Amino acid sequence: MRSIQFLKENWSIAQLDPQEKLDFSVLPNLKWLNVPKFPMQVQDVLLHEGLLPQEVLVGWCDEAKWIAEYDWVYQCEFEAECCDRPTMLRMMGVDTVADIYLNGEKISNHDDFFLPNETDVTGKLKKKNVLTVHFHNIEGEMPKYYYNPEWEGLVDHWKVLRKPGHDRVQDIPHGSNYQGAHPYFTPIGLYDDVKLDYMDSAAICGDHIVTELTQNYYVGHVKTEIDIQRFAEGEDLRASFMLEDEDGTLIRKTSIAVGDQETVSAILSVNEPKLWYPRGFGEHPLYRITVSLGRADAAGKVCEIDRLSKLVGFKDVQMVGDLQFVINGKNVRLWGGSMDPFQGYTHVWQPDRVDRLLLLVENAHMNTLRCWGEGIPYKDEFYEETDRRGILVWQEFFLGFNAYPDDDNYRKYIRAEGEYLVKRIRHHASLLMWCGGNETRMGSEFTDRNRPFYGEVLVTKDLPEIVARLDPGRYYHEGSPSIGRWANDPEVGDHHTYDCVWQYHGTEYPNFVSEHIRTSPPVMHSLKAIVREEDFWPENYTGMLTYQDRFPLPPSWMERVNWTSNMHLKTGPIWEYYDANTPEEMLYRFGASYAQEMRDGLERVRMGSREGGLGRKRRSRGHFSCKLNDTWPKCYCAVIDFFGEGYMPYYATKRGQEPVLVCFDNHDTINLWLVNDSAEDIKGTVTFALFNPATNQFSEQKDIPVFMPQGEGDIVLNLDYLYFFPKNYLLYAKFTDENGVIRNFAIDSVDVERHQRFPEAKLDVHIEDDELVITTDKYARCIEIYGNEDGDQFGWLFEDNFFDLLPGDTKRIKILGRHTKGVITLKPHYSPNQETLQYQLEK
Repeated sequence: MRSIQFLKENWSIAQLDPQEKLDFSVLPNLKWLNVPKFPMQVQDVLLHEGLLPQEVLVGWCDEAKWIAEYDWVYQCEFEAECCDRPTMLRMMGVDTVADIYLNGEKISNHDDFFLPNETDVTGKLKKKNVLTVHFHNIEGEMPKYYYNPEWEGLVDHWKVLRKPGHDRVQDIPHGSNYQGAHPYFTPIGLYDDVKLDYMDSAAICGDHIVTELTQNYYVGHVKTEIDIQRFAEGEDLRASFMLEDEDGTLIRKTSIAVGDQETVSAILSVNEPKLWYPRGFGEHPLYRITVSLGRADAAGKVCEIDRLSKLVGFKDVQMVGDLQFVINGKNVRLWGGSMDPFQGYTHVWQPDRVDRLLLLVENAHMNTLRCWGEGIPYKDEFYEETDRRGILVWQEFFLGFNAYPDDDNYRKYIRAEGEYLVKRIRHHASLLMWCGGNETRMGSEFTDRNRPFYGEVLVTKDLPEIVARLDPGRYYHEGSPSIGRWANDPEVGDHHTYDCVWQYHGTEYPNFVSEHIRTSPPVMHSLKAIVREEDFWPENYTGMLTYQDRFPLPPSWMERVNWTSNMHLKTGPIWEYYDANTPEEMLYRFGASYAQEMRDGLERVRMGSREGGLGRKRRSRGHFSCKLNDTWPKCYCAVIDFFGEGYMPYYATKRGQEPVLVCFDNHDTINLWLVNDSAEDIKGTVTFALFNPATNQFSEQKDIPVFMPQGEGDIVLNLDYLYFFPKNYLLYAKFTDENGVIRNFAIDSVDVERHQRFPEAKLDVHIEDDELVITTDKYARCIEIYGNEDGDQFGWLFEDNFFDLLPGDTKRIKILGRHTKGVITLKPHYSPNQETLQYQLEK
């Protein structure tokens, strides 16, 4: 029977001068450090040994730059479980340029971060073995790779090497690199499992599993094809295919005599299959397909020698327009985020960080994650989680901003990466589409639109050919953004919101927003963890932005910003908010303006073109926050910061992605909209009123009976009948469904915030089980909720936060996150009154 031996113990690392060749006779004389838990990259071990300061973990990386100047050697001593069977050594994460030795013999070399290293070691294993991996420093290796002089100015030199671009050594005189390391950080070493794959006389060496639905979804088929590699002749091989539901109940089973075939396949069917729906549209049931490869003896008794087991789901995806999806008959617009790597100081998988991020994704009503082309490969566990949670995946290949090498050798790397990724994840129910990468064509156009787009062949020929051949029927998108008259054309394909730094038309109702970016520092406790305390708020700093000031933030905060990314130009409308003379007010000003931009953008995307009417053509197909998360701590654009904390932009995004939305469109006229992106048609009442904060009274209340089909939105009330009203009044609306449940409400202003005065609202708060129940006596602007358990402010999560509340409404908010006890404080931003409660979750 095939077996796997994971090499997890007896690893050590040593530093090697890059001028010295690897000499096995002197290896024992090197200063070796034990690897306490494998996998660990070099910097992980150095941190564990106290050889790097702990501030590296939060992005202060000056004292870690030396790591990239050296070569590094890994060694593992192990006993082989088998020495006489066909065996592959599989190294699943190699970062990046390395020579690999077994018992002193060089068996392989590696130079592609995005691919595993797989080496046949049949006949090379002894009972006791030593595996040695020599990593070469990146700066010394890059000059060895081909660079065409014609690429100069468009193709960055570091792109010749297939390693994540944001890991590179950079000359950064001020601030951080783009991802947030200050000034940069270059990981090196092994970041995933190393294992020996012992095979029997034959093995399953490839698979292709496809689910299909007949018309009206009455019958589902699971088509499974496996490739077989033989290591012995004349054996009677049998393949058994078994389909079970998620409870383990057998649905279908069949066996096939393999004969001399290298590929065998079977179709297993299920009547009335349970459909896999994206989050918010239904359940996400999975089925397990298991293939057993066996060897039959003369009596016909079958001995299993290999087994393959994967989870699949049944869904019908139709793209009926430009990035317009219908899934299982439901109109599904994509709400989500552009997801960066979960961690910067190591590429080792971090399951706790993944779990926290997915919890926030679910809380924000997101149904899609965009796996960013400038990121890293994610483990199978990630896709298994998106399958279980009903989160669609927009998967990009690993290409990023601007042009790329396009010589024949480089194309081989990209094709190999593409084939490996497609084969690995194509069976997942959550996989929606493929994309050629991030901002390649757009970056080339932005840099010099009069020069060729080098690397075009990668995204227009090589990668789409791979998808068409290996995953036919799945949509391939050239790149994000792409398709229109120019790459970032808002009216066609997808769009990144560079309207804050570039002037172009069509931004008000884009076809699909795949990056909505504005900027703000993170929440206060996160900011204090990354800015050095002695410089946090310099003496005499006023917070004013004058002509003499380049940036609108304190100098110490700007050290956690990538200056070339123009963070200071990508803010929300900070000029609409009061000037800030304290750190708290500065954070509020930036956070509230970013939140306003997210709210306005999402509502515009949800409503569509201003004239209203069902079935409108100018209606956006989806919206992704950018960035969804931070890889390193920084002051930039993530709605979820490095520590997994959501600030005002996160909660504005969450509210803007509620399945049912009431909102106001205030331009030349004010329209009240109802938008239904839930799974079903809705029926009920929309209530409108004006609210006067000065008198604490509602007026002009009106109830409007409504019906809204699934996937539609329309104007339910035009406010021109009011003729006029004071600009200090608030707009209020709520939707109550036919069962009396309030599904959504909206509070909006018609004037900028710095023109408004706010009452000193007092909240009434109590806890029922795991919920906060909140009311207010007056208009409460931006109620902030924060928790503290014995000084720990991190890891709390509230279902909603930084929200407005009016008298007469009750807000119920679930207490989520990892804390089960502590002190919870609530405070409206402009009120001196705060409420503090002791929290203890009953077991």
